[in-house]
Amino acid sequence: MPILKALGDRRSIRYFDPDRTVEDWKIETMLQAARFASCQGNINATEAIVVRKETCEVWDELEECVSGFNVQLMNQSSHLILWLTNLNAWYGRAVDGISSVALSAAVSKYHGWNYEFSMTQTIPRLMSFPTERTEILLRFESGQAAANAIAAGVGLGLGNILVAFGRKPGGVEKVFGLPPHYRFTWGHAVGYPLENPDAGGQRPRLKFEKLFHDNAFGTPLKSDPATEAMLREKGLIQEQAPLPGRIEDITAIAERFGRDPGMLYFPAREVKRLLADEDWDFGPNLRAHAEHVLATQDLPDYPDEMRETFRKLMDEHGIDAAKFLPAE
Repeated sequence: MPILKALGDRRSIRYFDPDRTVEDWKIETMLQAARFASCQGNINATEAIVVRKETCEVWDELEECVSGFNVQLMNQSSHLILWLTNLNAWYGRAVDGISSVALSAAVSKYHGWNYEFSMTQTIPRLMSFPTERTEILLRFESGQAAANAIAAGVGLGLGNILVAFGRKPGGVEKVFGLPPHYRFTWGHAVGYPLENPDAGGQRPRLKFEKLFHDNAFGTPLKSDPATEAMLREKGLIQEQAPLPGRIEDITAIAERFGRDPGMLYFPAREVKRLLADEDWDFGPNLRAHAEHVLATQDLPDYPDEMRETFRKLMDEHGIDAAKFLPAE
């Protein structure tokens, strides 16, 4: 599958076929894709534990760590990939990593590299970074590796979702007895989609110009209509959710497994506030569905007792809470 199409097809799949097991070669392909992700100084700080439900002795313990919303999808997935960040790779592999890059003819004197400066300035400076800074940098690299794996998985017809394990902080590290210099970064469920692989269409995002800046912060970078048209043709940009049949698809899955078939809906004034927000790139499918929801669903009431809580939490970060709260 062309890479732009694979990236366009990527969805967070939440309904896996529990009767299908992902082939070993596909899991390895995903991990190989992760192995070749970009990493500073070629220190290879990202590792992973691959867990298969049928053969994992600690599956039940892992289930106790995953957030409640993710228990069902975890138990229907074929594999879990638990992404790890090895902080000591930064400090212990810096010399060898850069040396290996030099031997592969990737760095040269053109950019100012030389052995003496590298050994007396560059590498000692990198190795002197505090752990907190190193962790931020390396977790970013682990994210790149996971993204490579996900794109490869989509190209192989698999479903993927990153899974939060926040119910028991430190639980995964304890289950596997990880050394203290390892960080569990993300859980990653893999399997064959039980839902339609398009998952009802591409999920909405903020508008392009709201995310990207042109030469200066605050100057919107405008999207080129011709480029957007080309990317639609290539499959990176796709029809926005929800596509026809989406609700019926997941309702049938819920009924098959005896789960609640209902959807999550927010109060009417919250929906209206969101639809009026000019930052979001909401297409006709979503707007039509929102209008249908407003007209036909018994929507909950907004919890006004939480207004001050939300305002306080946003004020702590200097955020204008009025933008994110419905009118009183």
